[in-house]
Amino acid sequence: MKAVHKTQLLALTFVFLIFHSLSAHARYAAIVIDADSGRVVHEVEATQRWYPASLTKVMTIYMTFKAIEAGRLHFDDTLSVSAHASRQPNSKLGLRYGQTISVEQAIMAVTTRSANDAAVVLAERLGGTESNFAYMMTEQAHRMGMNSSSFQNASGLPDEGQISSARDLALLSATLIKDYPQYYRFFGATEFAYKGRLLPNTNRILKTYPDADGLKTGFTCGSGYNLIASAKRNGRRLIGVLLGAHSSSERFQQMGNLLDLGFARSQAGAFGLPVDQLNGNYYSPPPFQLSTNRCAGSAEHMGADLSTIASDEVRPSRVVNRKSGQRHAHVKYANTKSVKGKSTKSRSASKGRVVAVQSTKPKATKSVKTVKAKPVTAKSTKTQTVNAKPAKSKASNSKQAKAKS
Repeated sequence: MKAVHKTQLLALTFVFLIFHSLSAHARYAAIVIDADSGRVVHEVEATQRWYPASLTKVMTIYMTFKAIEAGRLHFDDTLSVSAHASRQPNSKLGLRYGQTISVEQAIMAVTTRSANDAAVVLAERLGGTESNFAYMMTEQAHRMGMNSSSFQNASGLPDEGQISSARDLALLSATLIKDYPQYYRFFGATEFAYKGRLLPNTNRILKTYPDADGLKTGFTCGSGYNLIASAKRNGRRLIGVLLGAHSSSERFQQMGNLLDLGFARSQAGAFGLPVDQLNGNYYSPPPFQLSTNRCAGSAEHMGADLSTIASDEVRPSRVVNRKSGQRHAHVKYANTKSVKGKSTKSRSASKGRVVAVQSTKPKATKSVKTVKAKPVTAKSTKTQTVNAKPAKSKASNSKQAKAKS
């Protein structure tokens, strides 16, 4: 009983520090939920409308998984790249008009590199045009109970109508993990090979936080640095959403703090309402977190290490008026090693600006081993090599976006 009491006091101390820090620093939005029960563990302005940036792609991939499960799409189907898709600004894979890419490669490009061009290729295959697919995304969001969300594109590039909230994105992430657990591994892939290059996942939380195994980063000037992360410890899975950090490193540090808080509070049984019952500010306009400049993120903004990206991926793209590929994908997944049932990953102690929580867990190092295996099927695996087979497909052009770097 004394141990539980101490844990509760520690959790309450964490909460006090969070709100004290919130009053002294810039605005942000955050939520942590228990994935299994859907109950809120912690939240700050979780219903405030926000620009989701590339967190949008979680819905794009959800729609892709839905089509695969329905038999309307297959991992080894070949997709053709339209002119519209090829002209997407950073962050991107660099697909060319007329090139082909498999469904599986497109999924990997979106989940690991936040590739806008690959997201549009998937959108056009599923919706005919990107704008029609965005309408389908919005309809799906409303069926899920994502009351604040609307989508105008498949990538999250700046658009006044591209809106969500921390609450909605947590609900989406929990639904994706629940509906398609066999495909969730794509969000935990730490790297994949494309055209002779080994591309690491931009989501560094996979390497820096114990037991983290997905999901997605995002950035635009309007949104700030966004992150959805999920971690599982002692049988309990938490999902955290952070919107509006002021740097890439800050979002990873603060997410670590939020997950620390979440595990401490959940251990103490400190649960709030179910996330779908969390109501609030559905109509207030999203803040422009960093600037009103309509810029999109480069691979660096998404979280990639500068040493792993090409020079044309470093600069953000300014976006105005937004309304024959490699057939071998090498995949390496997070959390493939464990010691005595515990993850061997570690992260640096956080000195967060928003969440003043520091982990007391001992550090450890993690080595992830690459293994060649059979092509990806619906069965979940941790590490595998993918050899996609070509198939016929159709892709249609949609209204081209104008962009300048």
